[in-house]
Amino acid sequence: ARRCLSCGNCFECDNCYGVCPDNAVIKLGPGKRFEFNYEYCKGCGVCVAECPCGAIKMVPEEI
Repeated sequence: ARRCLSCGNCFECDNCYGVCPDNAVIKLGPGKRFEFNYEYCKGCGVCVAECPCGAIKMVPEEI
């Protein structure tokens, strides 16, 4: 049941929004997807694990 249905494109399922323990995911409205507030994000990766279509990627932070 966890198969991809959108080929890497976000279809606004709200999984990332619902599971983020840091409230770092911001809903932009219907059709506008999401934004991430990196000031709040701790980099736990729960959003990446819960995204059913692989639309979220974790990349190392550049200092």
